[in-house]
Amino acid sequence: MNNVAIEYYEETKNIWGLPQEYKGILLYPLKMKDAKYKKLFFELLTYPKNTIAEKQIIKMSYLKFLIYVMPQAFELKNLREGFIDFIKYVTKENDVSILEKQTKEVIDSYDSFEANLKIGENIFTEMDFDNIREIILEQNGLSIEYVDSYHPEFEKILIYTSKKNTLSEEDEITIFCVLSGKSLNEVVEYSIYQFQRHLERLLLLEDYRLYQPLLTSGQIELKKGKIEPYSIHISKKGRYDSILIDVDKFKDENKELISPENSKIRSK
Repeated sequence: MNNVAIEYYEETKNIWGLPQEYKGILLYPLKMKDAKYKKLFFELLTYPKNTIAEKQIIKMSYLKFLIYVMPQAFELKNLREGFIDFIKYVTKENDVSILEKQTKEVIDSYDSFEANLKIGENIFTEMDFDNIREIILEQNGLSIEYVDSYHPEFEKILIYTSKKNTLSEEDEITIFCVLSGKSLNEVVEYSIYQFQRHLERLLLLEDYRLYQPLLTSGQIELKKGKIEPYSIHISKKGRYDSILIDVDKFKDENKELISPENSKIRSK
């Protein structure tokens, strides 16, 4: 998160499902029941625009990219209407509009226009919207770092390796209800952030309960690694952590394979 956005962002509010505040407006987190707006969230705010190798697009704000480039590039019909609807929903403001102003007499690029976002009585610049976007990403379980780390080749590998292990949202909700004892009526009011964090901890707890007694009694033996206690701090994971190997960890676990002696043998 950039230095400006982080000044407004309060992480503890996500624990309770409370709205974040940015320059006089409230940004409410999406809930599990918000199917329509979760779809708009992923369609509109999670595109890594800098993967488009055009200098003009890389330089432009995300707001300009969203209203000028995305409708044509991705053939998204009614994108503006969907975007305004989304902003209305997360801010609980009915008066939302995009204000466009031509800043040059001759239209030679996207720099010839200025785009602002009006929410209620407040006018937000393109830079403001970059901050608003980062806050919305963060409060809904993502981050700008996660989005911008997109790599097409890594993404193919990630999709391939996770095919068999990927749970549908219905699977996740069912597992959550079974493990937590919560009803669907309770889960539907969880924010996306709350649900993700609680499910992650429940799965860690279930693994610990299942495998730790077997490990302690000697019924199973781990070839490497360890069973983490359920009370461990869970740090944020990178987009490709599940497929990338830490170099130092790899060296430590494969000392024999990469020892000078073996290197000499392989070179003969």
